[in-house]
Amino acid sequence: MEIDYGPSYAKLGLQFQYQWSTLLRDALKKHGITDAQAKAICGDFAFDLSKLIDESEIQADGISYRPVIAFTEDEETLLVQSAEFDYHEAAYATAAAAFEKK
Repeated sequence: MEIDYGPSYAKLGLQFQYQWSTLLRDALKKHGITDAQAKAICGDFAFDLSKLIDESEIQADGISYRPVIAFTEDEETLLVQSAEFDYHEAAYATAAAAFEKK
């Protein structure tokens, strides 16, 4: 398996972030949360989850692990987050985009 840190990851990462924002948006609306509240909640959640992905470590059996999101088209090449891309930098804008009328 090949690992690719190329520029195509950013586009996929932003799309993934947008999709989780729309899932949360829809769940909040389903439970009667107003659009203004839902937008604020989605932005905060997207930012917090993004910081977890970008900067956290998880301890297990005395070993530190960093969560990683990878994408694959063919299971032969993994597209992996490079140091140039941080989820948290786009979190609020991506979450806000989930509320824009198409």
